[in-house]
Amino acid sequence: MGGFKQWFEMVIFRDWLIVMKRFLLTLLLLISFPLVASHIVGGEFELIHLSGSTYRLNLILYFDQINGAPGAKDPNVTVTIYRKKDNVLMGTVLMPLSNESNVPYTQPECSSGELITTKLIYTSTLTLSSQNYNDPEGYFVVWERCCRNYNITNIYSQQPSATNTSAGQTFYLEFPPVVKNGQPFVNSSPRLFPPLNDFACPYRPYYVDFAGVDDDEDSLVYTLVTPLNTTSQVALPNPSPGPYPQVTWRPGYGLSKIINGSPDLRISKEGLLTATPRTQGLFVFAVKIDEYRAGEKIGESRRDFQMLVVDACPQAEPPKITGKKLTDASFTYSKNMSISFSNTIADADRCIQVRVSDPDASKIEDNYREKISIRAVALNFKKNISEILPAVTTTTLLNGSTKDFTICFPRCPYIEGGPYQIGIIAFDDACSLPLTDTLKIAVNVEPPINTNPYYVNPVDHVTPLIVNETIILQEGGFYEKAFEIHDDDFNELYVSIVTNGFILADAGIKIDFESPPVKGIIKGKIRWDAYCDIYNFTNRTGFQVKIIANDRDLCDFGDPATATFNFAVILPGNASPTIDTDLTSDPQERKVVNLQRRVNETLAFHVTGTDLVDNDLLTLDVKQRDSLDLFGISFPVASGVGTVTSRFQWDITCAKIDLKKKSKFTFQFIVVDNANKCRFYKADTVDVQVTVLPPLNSQPQLTIQQGNEIVNNKAVEFVVGEPIQFLLKGVDGDVYPAQDLISLTLLEATGTEKPENYVFTPVEGRGKVETPFAWTPDCSIFKNGIYENTYTFKFKLKDDRCFVNKADTVSVTIKIRDVKSVENEFLPPNVFTPNGDGCNDYFALEGITPCDPATNPDLQISLPPDNCVSRFESVYVYNRWGSQVFMSGERNFRWYATDQAAGVYFYVIKYTNKEYKGSLSLRF
Repeated sequence: MGGFKQWFEMVIFRDWLIVMKRFLLTLLLLISFPLVASHIVGGEFELIHLSGSTYRLNLILYFDQINGAPGAKDPNVTVTIYRKKDNVLMGTVLMPLSNESNVPYTQPECSSGELITTKLIYTSTLTLSSQNYNDPEGYFVVWERCCRNYNITNIYSQQPSATNTSAGQTFYLEFPPVVKNGQPFVNSSPRLFPPLNDFACPYRPYYVDFAGVDDDEDSLVYTLVTPLNTTSQVALPNPSPGPYPQVTWRPGYGLSKIINGSPDLRISKEGLLTATPRTQGLFVFAVKIDEYRAGEKIGESRRDFQMLVVDACPQAEPPKITGKKLTDASFTYSKNMSISFSNTIADADRCIQVRVSDPDASKIEDNYREKISIRAVALNFKKNISEILPAVTTTTLLNGSTKDFTICFPRCPYIEGGPYQIGIIAFDDACSLPLTDTLKIAVNVEPPINTNPYYVNPVDHVTPLIVNETIILQEGGFYEKAFEIHDDDFNELYVSIVTNGFILADAGIKIDFESPPVKGIIKGKIRWDAYCDIYNFTNRTGFQVKIIANDRDLCDFGDPATATFNFAVILPGNASPTIDTDLTSDPQERKVVNLQRRVNETLAFHVTGTDLVDNDLLTLDVKQRDSLDLFGISFPVASGVGTVTSRFQWDITCAKIDLKKKSKFTFQFIVVDNANKCRFYKADTVDVQVTVLPPLNSQPQLTIQQGNEIVNNKAVEFVVGEPIQFLLKGVDGDVYPAQDLISLTLLEATGTEKPENYVFTPVEGRGKVETPFAWTPDCSIFKNGIYENTYTFKFKLKDDRCFVNKADTVSVTIKIRDVKSVENEFLPPNVFTPNGDGCNDYFALEGITPCDPATNPDLQISLPPDNCVSRFESVYVYNRWGSQVFMSGERNFRWYATDQAAGVYFYVIKYTNKEYKGSLSLRF
């Protein structure tokens, strides 16, 4: 029993450990890693300009509180910025979570918990400098996150698996460079209206305002697009510049059938989303917002969101709105109404009445009550027109009652020249979105009477030349004209000056007005001084000035009075200067001169500019002057009246150019005349095109000398052990601009066996070098029973003349053989007489002193010569009892037989490969 209890406790403890391990592992995953989970409703980026180069970047993520996993809320995100042109990474931005709030309902009382969405805002400030963000094609910021809700109806969005049916969201925003054409280009992306947390019901109209506000008043174009997926099925895919895949629509759904509605989901040009769903479900969609400025697209935003369609809307009927004129007895206008008011009517009479009723106010299921409200919207113009509504626009209808509202219009029409259209919209409190009815009203309000201002009898103070309504002056002349503007209503007048792209003062034009002003009258004067030495007319000689006068009438309607002045100045003539060189007298080659020079040569010539007609001050220069110092060229800038000259000199050296990179050089010389009275820019150019060739170079010469003999490219024979000596000499004949630096090296050494232990030292010097070669090979050079080897040594003498260095290569072949063996039988002497008579006093086999001066015994008796096969090792002498009496390891040994008795002795002569034996008689 005790054993069972112990076993049971161990099992319980084991299971507890397993549970704790699983709990801790889950907690670790939640804390350490982004969670792959269903949570994304949608979202977008915002990039808002703050000041200078500082921007605020917002990432808005809509989080599904019903279907989302709590651990999927990221405490911060890291987004990536790329350049559009080539997808170059510009940087990353860490964005902490800064705000979290619930998305509100239009009708909060309609909520029953089916849909709860949280708005998460991640934000950070960043610097977009003009040095880095100046590419004309712009940039984009992107962040990828998985996953969308797993229960979406119209796209595949399931848990990540091998079937690749998951769906994440790629948050994406394009923005323009911060500088264009050298000027700051300030832009903020559009800020979209917050989405509402409203659900839709089958066969009930659904609408939501997705429009945005643009701080720069750029034009916004809205388009429904297929949502973007992520590039991989992980919580946070690795940053990538794309392309980003689209989500996969389920069968029966697509961009033209997003919710299978009738009508289906659509978006107006003002950004209003509308649809009438037919089936329940959770539907995802995406809106692309293109941002335009002056007709050019400068940015792109994307917002993803989802629509929940549930059959949770109580039966309801829309309200009804009708209208009537104040003079009518009943409300007879439904849907459309037209009304006109004269400019004499009182403000209290410039009104209509509308009546709102709602069938639901008569129903028991609605407790015989219905809350209604009205709103006014402009239809054919853009303006907030809430001023026409009464102070109270909301009421509750009881027991089928109605509510009348008075709508009064301002004295001045909202638009000039015709009726304007408005809509009075009645709303009820139906779930999930109010039902509506609209009364469209065409309003024609006659504005107060007003006469337009006009010009009175303008007077020319000088009589100008007028051609095709253009006032033409010779340079140095002036024009002056008074003008007077009247308004018969004695309204206050104001004047604006419009030019065709210039500043009045820059062109010498001045407009003065008389003061103090008189109500309804403006007097003034326009004057033009066409002095080219004061005002710069080099860029334009024609100017248009419009003086536009308008009156400040009550409605600011009517046409302004406009006086247009077209001016043109005729400038005096100015001859163009000419430029030439002293390189050629051929007029066909005056503008482009082609030359060739070699390195180490000098190119020198004169360039001359002339203006003999006007004798103006000239400036002579060369374009791309910075390159002159780079190449070591001298050409001073020169100025002079009528004629100017400067000398070009180029000492072409190896150190200043690299012919491998560039060998053709074009120098464009220019003479400029821009110091004349009217500051005309007149110029002339001449091009000198120089092809630089490598320097002349003579080939260096190398010789290999053995004694007094030249052995270049020859074979020389040696016996092993014999010293081999050569003297290598190199010379180079180039002396300008300096002797070449020549270097003598051993290119390669080859042979029957690899040569070793030779002595050769590379050498270099200017104009002349020499160095010895020495080698004393021994028997170790012979291998494998071969006793004759051949070697080749190849030497190279090279100069250092730039771009065209030359060399001389010379070889010498060395044949080395072994000493020949003796073919005849070796016959050593067999007797000697050490009696002191100076003849045959010792036993020897090499260098025997002859007894007869006429005889050379070395020619008769000598040991076989040593070679690499057979070499003398030793000699031994034994007496007749076999005792050794003499031994030597020298070839020129001498045995004098001291203290030895006369008789017969025996000798043994040992070689490395054989022995010689014989007898020897000693006599006295």
